[in-house]
Amino acid sequence: MIPDEVIDEIRTRADIVAVIGQHVQLRRAGRSWKGLCPFHGEKSPSFNVSPDKGFFYCFGCHKKGDVFTFVMEYEGKSFHEAIEQLAAQTGVALPEVQESPQAKAARGERTRMLELNKLATQFFRETLAHPERGRLGRAYLEKRGVGDAVRDKFQLGYAPQDWHALADFLKAKRADMKLAVALGLVAPQPRAGGFYDRYRDRLVCPVVVPGGEVSGFSARVVGEEKGKDGQPPRVSGSGADAAAAYAPAKYINSPESSVYKKSKLLFGLAQAREAFGRKKRAVLVEGNFDVITLHQAGFDEVIAPLGTSLTSEQVELLRRLADEVVVCYDGDRAGRTATRAALELLVMAEVPVRIVAMPDGEDPDSFVRNRGAEALAELIQRAQGGVEYFAFEVWGRAKSSADARARALEDAVRLLAKVANPTKRDLITGTLATAMELDEGVVRRALARASGEKRERPGAPSHPNAPGARTEEDREGGRAIAQPSGTTPVPPPPTHELELIALLADHPALQATAEQLGVFSLLTDGRLRDMYSAARTGRRLVELAPVSLPPSSAELVLSAKYAAETDPSRCLEQMALHLRARGQSVGLVLLKQRLAEAQRAGDRELARRLANEIVSTRKQVD
Repeated sequence: MIPDEVIDEIRTRADIVAVIGQHVQLRRAGRSWKGLCPFHGEKSPSFNVSPDKGFFYCFGCHKKGDVFTFVMEYEGKSFHEAIEQLAAQTGVALPEVQESPQAKAARGERTRMLELNKLATQFFRETLAHPERGRLGRAYLEKRGVGDAVRDKFQLGYAPQDWHALADFLKAKRADMKLAVALGLVAPQPRAGGFYDRYRDRLVCPVVVPGGEVSGFSARVVGEEKGKDGQPPRVSGSGADAAAAYAPAKYINSPESSVYKKSKLLFGLAQAREAFGRKKRAVLVEGNFDVITLHQAGFDEVIAPLGTSLTSEQVELLRRLADEVVVCYDGDRAGRTATRAALELLVMAEVPVRIVAMPDGEDPDSFVRNRGAEALAELIQRAQGGVEYFAFEVWGRAKSSADARARALEDAVRLLAKVANPTKRDLITGTLATAMELDEGVVRRALARASGEKRERPGAPSHPNAPGARTEEDREGGRAIAQPSGTTPVPPPPTHELELIALLADHPALQATAEQLGVFSLLTDGRLRDMYSAARTGRRLVELAPVSLPPSSAELVLSAKYAAETDPSRCLEQMALHLRARGQSVGLVLLKQRLAEAQRAGDRELARRLANEIVSTRKQVD
């Protein structure tokens, strides 16, 4: 844990004008400095930096904060990473006595891993550029219409068919081969000894974070997918084992490590970050090559999750960086299922969201290639509001039977129940009733039943990364606003998450430790996430609780329950570990449900990916 006095010293020493000036052209304006805001597109400067106050503020998009906030927001770094970076720049020595040997070793290992990924990126890029060894990779990019500029923008590379090319390259560079195994670059050969390459005959896409480091790789097979007999692989049996046996995989992604957390990363974020502000939106697609080919077509605000469902951590990242999110998933059954899951998370996080209705059988990549960029631009322009799209989508696909219509309404109001703001929820209820050609009273009664079900199961989220309970109060100017009559109260925050907030309220100095533990990503309740975010900026949790939480929940936070705790740091670690295990267990159940749906739909590629994800999640849970 880094003491508050050290953090304050770094904040005092850091020249906020110099730090921001590395990314923004600033000009003096009296005692302040002004420039074009890096967080949204503008032609007239409204971004102000005050060196006296150590603060920045944009009068256009209302982004604000100190030097730590800027580094976190602009470069996509965690609080601890921002501290380390600014400490190095200001010459402040971080106290080593506070860091355990395990933590120090982990930090050193992380640095070596990033260096190793940098070396691997160099190898893949040099191979792609080689006249002979990179020929197949360049031919594949040419076939997909990807030019040299976009190739360089994404640092694309090629893994040759040779089984030992990368392994030999890394050994020649005296790289730590055990770390190379942990990063998924090579694998050991138990019998013959040595190592072989995991990526062979694949177009390699480095996952670059906004700070410029390569955190991992996603590699797509270039040649035809064939088994050992030279024929497309066949699957016998059923279930996860059969799905996992379907090989070779279209994509191979880096395994989870201290530098590669796929739930927290978005492919193309480093390349799209600037366009978010200019175009005031982020366009979310499913696959890496959708991102690459859409950037080639001029849609430079496109990003994608990394081979998994959208997560709350990714949603929070998008909430901070983009004015709205446009979901543009594939036009098949799996794509529509993924759209609903993403929509639910975005609605719960109160992120403005629109949905592109991709034609059946099309994905963004094929749509651009078949119909052109202008046609996709028009499709994105016509994208519907998230809840409205969901209403028409569900109702339009419902059969004429009463049972099907009832199920469609239940699905719609479950999503509507996750809208926290009661006024917004009332407005959407009317839209939903109109879209479904129903009396508004029918929708309201269905909504009340859905809210009642949530009340009977407090703290049980409908998605592993989604808030399980929404606020029964809204806040406006720090004043609690009672719910309008006719709406149903929602449950209090999950007890285990509330206990963690109570601990932080009694021990504010643990905030830095909480950042290191990734506490924000473990909170599923929107109110607690908002409180935690405010605490990051210096607000006190004991002041936030009365205006953010129901009375019974606020009482716990204000009770000083953990004030006498002798080892609060250890207590926080145990709480975080418990919340992470709970989230993974719930996630495992939902992954199994999605696998069953994929198998019923006959989507073997999705089933294989989900089966691998189940295996990976089981290891983490066990």
